[in-house]
Amino acid sequence: MDTMPVLETERVKQARIELAAICRWAARLGLQSGIDNHFSLAVPGRPDLMLINPEGYFWAEVTAGSLVMATHDGTIVSSNGNTVEVTAFCIHAPIHRLRPQATAVLHTHMPHATAICSRAGGTVSPSYLSAMSLYRRIAYDRDFSGLALSPAEGERLAALLGDNAVLMMDNHGPLVVGGSCGEALLRLMYLEESCRIQLLAEAGGATQRAIPDAVLDGDPDDVERYRYYSNTFMTAIIRRLTREEPEFLN
Repeated sequence: MDTMPVLETERVKQARIELAAICRWAARLGLQSGIDNHFSLAVPGRPDLMLINPEGYFWAEVTAGSLVMATHDGTIVSSNGNTVEVTAFCIHAPIHRLRPQATAVLHTHMPHATAICSRAGGTVSPSYLSAMSLYRRIAYDRDFSGLALSPAEGERLAALLGDNAVLMMDNHGPLVVGGSCGEALLRLMYLEESCRIQLLAEAGGATQRAIPDAVLDGDPDDVERYRYYSNTFMTAIIRRLTREEPEFLN
């Protein structure tokens, strides 16, 4: 039984706005597959709870108020009547529970990264400037066994993810984590761009030139520059959506 109050503090309200915003922005980018795929965020001040997009909604429909707040064991504590699809709980909740650094957890079946996941032994080529911070922090799941219908599957994925920022799941798709919504979405976009460029280069018969190890070693993911850019990126998304789709704030 949860004995701690669930408060809609200003921090939680802002978290709702940011999660709804990245759902909408990812929809604009064409990253959603049907009404599947899930974005989740640890509740500020309550790491035992997560916010997640509701079952049956396109990302383009998500609002701050439609998000579901739930415990890691699947108990819904929000009162808007929305539910969460079972595989979302089975993947996202264990990762939030076991990898607390994964404040935001984004899982998609976006086409170019998923194309790499569909290859036998597929790997992301370290060849694209904007994705340099990702290449040393990608884990791979080579043991696909079907839909994630048990929290044990999420626990397995959390173990594979470790301290990495990306998990490429064979026959499934990518999962990206970050310390904020802006960080995670920026990584997700860079991953998709990197995979798209890789596929285009290979389709043209070219061999990609790998970024030298010394350059990758000098570009860690957690530098203040990246955090600053992800924050300004999040601010820009909210500014534009507030102007063009103000209902997302409701």
